[in-house]
Amino acid sequence: MASTFLNRFSSFTYLNVTQFLGALNDNIYKLLIVYFFIQLEGIEYSHQILATTGATFVIPFLLFSALSGTLADRFSKRDVIVITKILELVIMGLAVWAFAFESKWGSYAILFLLATQSAIFGPSKYGIVPELVSTEKISKANGLMTSFTFLAIILGTFLASFLIQITGRNFIISAIFCTFIAIVGLVTSFGIEPTPPSGSEKKFQFFFLREIYQTLKRAHQEISLLPAMFGSAYFLFVGAFTQLNIIPFAMQSLDLSDIQGGYLFFLTALGIGTGALIAGKISGRIVELGLVPFGAVGIAFSAFLLDAFSSNLFAVIIFVTLLGVFGGIFEIPLDSYIQVASPRQSRGQMVAATNFMSFVGVLLASGLIYLNSEVLGIESDKGFALIGLLTALIAIAYTYKFFDYLTRFVSSILSRLHFRTQFIGHENIPDCPALYVCTHTAWNDTLLILGSQRRRIRFFIEQEQSHTPWMKQLYSLMQVVFIPAIEPLVKNSDCLEAIQKTLNKGISVCIFVQNRDIYSEVEKLHQTEPFNRILEAANYPIIPVRIEKGVKHPRFHLFKRLLNKFRVPASVTFGGIVYSGHESLLTTPHEHELCYED
Repeated sequence: MASTFLNRFSSFTYLNVTQFLGALNDNIYKLLIVYFFIQLEGIEYSHQILATTGATFVIPFLLFSALSGTLADRFSKRDVIVITKILELVIMGLAVWAFAFESKWGSYAILFLLATQSAIFGPSKYGIVPELVSTEKISKANGLMTSFTFLAIILGTFLASFLIQITGRNFIISAIFCTFIAIVGLVTSFGIEPTPPSGSEKKFQFFFLREIYQTLKRAHQEISLLPAMFGSAYFLFVGAFTQLNIIPFAMQSLDLSDIQGGYLFFLTALGIGTGALIAGKISGRIVELGLVPFGAVGIAFSAFLLDAFSSNLFAVIIFVTLLGVFGGIFEIPLDSYIQVASPRQSRGQMVAATNFMSFVGVLLASGLIYLNSEVLGIESDKGFALIGLLTALIAIAYTYKFFDYLTRFVSSILSRLHFRTQFIGHENIPDCPALYVCTHTAWNDTLLILGSQRRRIRFFIEQEQSHTPWMKQLYSLMQVVFIPAIEPLVKNSDCLEAIQKTLNKGISVCIFVQNRDIYSEVEKLHQTEPFNRILEAANYPIIPVRIEKGVKHPRFHLFKRLLNKFRVPASVTFGGIVYSGHESLLTTPHEHELCYED
């Protein structure tokens, strides 16, 4: 009967509920500890209490992240999840004892054990997602998980304060409530379907720093994986700083109590959950790293505005929420990319290394809180200004690092605003990197090509008429390569080497040519031995592309413009010539049934 009930929901649903309950317990207990110590030592020690409890929770993630990653890769991730939920139940039972005896060190020990359980749980929790859902649903799944996680933070923040109020600061009853949550989480963990081990035979190493370093070196070999891991770690640094800084900020700038300040933070968590859903919706079936710079810019502006309007409660409510929204938009593409880009047999280690760096960030956030308040005497509102400055620098760095992704994302939006596009033969676009040979009529052809697919692409354009300075700057930012005509190109070793390196990096190549007979241009490339060797080396396909544009409607049709009738009609036809080694498959665009408008 129990088995029948558990089978009513998907494994991902049970995973989501299980991690939600775990995050809920973590956040309730962390705040209970803060309120407990404030009661024992006095509210004037709130900064020190927040810093020490934050550091205590972080240390297990630093010590055991590498070990937990190896566990996730060597054993069934589902089994690891179930065992950690059993540990959580035992730990919550001990928490009741610690509060009953008003043991300060016992409470710290329970917090340390709870963080250890969470550290072991993390790599299996995130690493199992690609085993439970299909690749095209990864972004949506991560958006849901992050939303549920921050819903847990919202409820945990609220329930910790609420339990203290309704029980008259009875911490024993509050800990019993946490024990009940642990029981429910254990039950839901059994609903996750068993998964096989990933096949890793990696041995456990006690020198975890060396293990983390080796994992980061492997991550550096994968495209954009290491920057994604560092970005995810920075997000947790900002989140931890906000959580630790919000109570002193509420008391100093808004004259609120410590409990009221705790209520204020759940607006940030609500914003992160909302931003996660927005990022998952925008990303759709792919991982949209182009959102990361936008999220970083939004975090920076929100933090600066929190400082500027620190005494206005209404403004603070708005900007604290926006800080969370942009944080969710920043985080989801990064976490999704880590899961998708990590090799299957070392996915747990990649997640563990990310967790390690993330909780180094949390530790740094605790240190920064202590430095600002105790050493430098900086007010809490100026702490948010400092976060805004740091995030502005991060935004610049990730705009540069993810410029290809950002360009593709912005171009897809601009192409939809400017063109009413019909794609023909869209099913000919492969999942792997490809070489597109395309007719070229104007600079905005790049928008149409970038808007037609989700893979990064590099443009090689035949040298033509001179461009305006701003167009030259745009082409420079897009790393456009100007080439001679097709015939000299196939004899130019530098150009051929650049094309091969681009394809080998997993980036598609588009060669823009002036000749309207696009199929003859493709034949020229195919018949050239040096060029053919590049394609045969990794079985890259060649896709001929023809772009046709219509005429704009007159500008005075304002109402039609608002109804999207003003957009320029355009068609992008992807031919079906695909060279695979020495074999070729020729189909004309008219043989394809798929034809839809973007």
